[in-house]
Amino acid sequence: MSINGGNFAEFEQAAAGSWSMSDSQRSARQLGTHQHLFFEGDKRTHVFIVESGWVKLYRTLIDGQRQVVGFCNGGSILGLEGGDDHINSCESVTAVKVRSIPIGRLAELFVRDPGLASQLLRQMGRQLGAAQAQLTTLGAQSAEQKLASFLLSFASYSASEDDEFDLPMRRTEMGEFLGLRLETVSRKMSEFQRRKWIRMASLYRCRILNRDALENLSEGGEVEDAGLGRLPH
Repeated sequence: MSINGGNFAEFEQAAAGSWSMSDSQRSARQLGTHQHLFFEGDKRTHVFIVESGWVKLYRTLIDGQRQVVGFCNGGSILGLEGGDDHINSCESVTAVKVRSIPIGRLAELFVRDPGLASQLLRQMGRQLGAAQAQLTTLGAQSAEQKLASFLLSFASYSASEDDEFDLPMRRTEMGEFLGLRLETVSRKMSEFQRRKWIRMASLYRCRILNRDALENLSEGGEVEDAGLGRLPH
């Protein structure tokens, strides 16, 4: 479970000697919002690098519910996990552009351009580290701590100078990722706004107003700890 991002420009630089212009154009694929790149159980034929936009990775549980296991944006690598088949489904959260590399060409590309192989390994290391960090925290965190960690993670990838960033997923998707009910996510988001820790400029645009409060929570603090204050009456 993780929130991943990177820098697609690093892949373009690393792959400059490996992808010709025609290769690059053929490998590009665009998806509209809530379209699937692949499904759980599909044969793994390509590795995908997200150029822009956000996708979610999820699994369908026995009872039919979805467990979101990750959100990924530009620079993230998709499709290296698992054996012959994809172990997750991948659905776009926003409009998305990806580049694809056939699995059968990976060895050839790595031999031809070690820089691309190095960049892929670096990004996979980042994604593995993010997943491990998420696993060590989410299970033991309260709802408030989970939400604070989630917002800070998203802000780290796309926040502007005034700490405003896109929060493109639906509240149900946030709950499926954090292991919280929709009602809990909505209630805690409203509570964070009443405490003036965040402000929602729109349904999908968030601004952090009190970063110290969120960081305190994400590091294990309680709502009333460290002078975080009480809800205004």
